[in-house]
Amino acid sequence: MLETLRTDLTSWEIGPYHGALPGPMRMKLRIDGEIIISTDLETGFLHRGLEKAFELHPWPATVAYADHLDPEAAFFGELALCLAVEEISGLDCPPRAQAIRVLLSELSRISAHLGYIVKVGRAVGAETLIHYVLRDREKILDLFELLSGARYSLNFLRFGGVAADVTEGFIERVLEVAELLRARLKEYNDLFTFNHSFLLRTAGVGVITRELALQSGLTGPNARAAGLAFDARKAHPYIGFDKLDFEVPVGRGEAGRLGDAHDRFLVRLRELSQSLEILKDVAETVPEGEFSRMRIDRDFEVPNGESYARVESSRGLLGCHVVSDGGRFPARVQFRVPTSANLTLLPEIVRGLAIEDLPVVIASLDLCLAEADR
Repeated sequence: MLETLRTDLTSWEIGPYHGALPGPMRMKLRIDGEIIISTDLETGFLHRGLEKAFELHPWPATVAYADHLDPEAAFFGELALCLAVEEISGLDCPPRAQAIRVLLSELSRISAHLGYIVKVGRAVGAETLIHYVLRDREKILDLFELLSGARYSLNFLRFGGVAADVTEGFIERVLEVAELLRARLKEYNDLFTFNHSFLLRTAGVGVITRELALQSGLTGPNARAAGLAFDARKAHPYIGFDKLDFEVPVGRGEAGRLGDAHDRFLVRLRELSQSLEILKDVAETVPEGEFSRMRIDRDFEVPNGESYARVESSRGLLGCHVVSDGGRFPARVQFRVPTSANLTLLPEIVRGLAIEDLPVVIASLDLCLAEADR
């Protein structure tokens, strides 16, 4: 005669500081044995008042503050802000500066996606993969340092262009790194992507359906893994992406179910491949000319008005709403960040999973508490 093991409902709290979490947040779990019944999220521990800080500084200084929106992919905050300000001011960006922006955009995407692979590898205990990927990510950070002198917070964009022309040897180094990483992607696949242990931890786990993605306003690789083929670079082209030929990878559910943690991993791997192709195409055709339309000084004033710019960051759709009253300081700067939607649906997709699956699901969503608690 079979005996049923009876368990009582228990309550767990994880956070606000815990190694399995992407940043300061608290998860209040209701558990039946090892199965998650419900989850409540509490954020706000990292609140910095970043959007308010924009109002306290002259327009040129705001670019450096936009760097701190997402420390792991700082360039996208800069780009969204500059595009919004340029729309109000009527500034156009020279072709050479646009090409440099595209290079930095895709290098930042590659850097962030490599960081994502490290997070997923840590969640499943794949130490070998972590060392391989961090080794390769250093090549991207070296390129940032060669161009701007910084490895993370670049502060390299300016309204109407970029801060400086590319340094000697930068274009050649970009092509070399792109060729190197193209070979490394095959290593990642052979070592990890369809590894039996990795499949057991990710296939069919943390499924995001197409309907759930639409309801929650999900964007970026997580939404594309669920079957939504939306990419701002295609839908609302900027800085010349409409002239580039690249594909938008979507989930296929080939290892488990469409929209699971494995699909989210695969989509980012395929985006890495597309970004490498974009780098190669742009680096080989960078036009000659000026790198900035005008010199922006401390007394720069933005005409009265407002605008909204959107870019495709490594995490999803990043929007920037800028309001100017015609003075030297912004009247209002607001960001629409992709992590907010990811946090909204997290309690839904972990319901019914085992506790051991929680770190994998959190890592697969690529959360950034810094931009959520801005």
